[in-house]
Amino acid sequence: MTIYDQINEILKGKEGNTVYLSKVKQKLFDKYGTNSSSIILSDYCYNRINKGIPFEKHIFEYEGHGTYRYLGENYPYTGFIYQKPQGQNKESIAGEWKKGIYILF
Repeated sequence: MTIYDQINEILKGKEGNTVYLSKVKQKLFDKYGTNSSSIILSDYCYNRINKGIPFEKHIFEYEGHGTYRYLGENYPYTGFIYQKPQGQNKESIAGEWKKGIYILF
């Protein structure tokens, strides 16, 4: 089972709830023995893009350091997609979602 599938499994039915990285890591370790350094929730965000990671799986909205809102798959998200290039302190807008459809700039 992939980490993405593990996350969806432990959060099933909690759509709309705020979750914390540390608690998700602990739950995945307790249930599956998943290495915490392998869990990167920002890889699965609607509103964040990370260089080198396919922008294909979306289940979270990034709210702030270590804090995410679990929205689930195929959510009709509307909002900007942000990126923070390595070595920079400032975020930039990389794209936008409109009712579940995204466009990258």
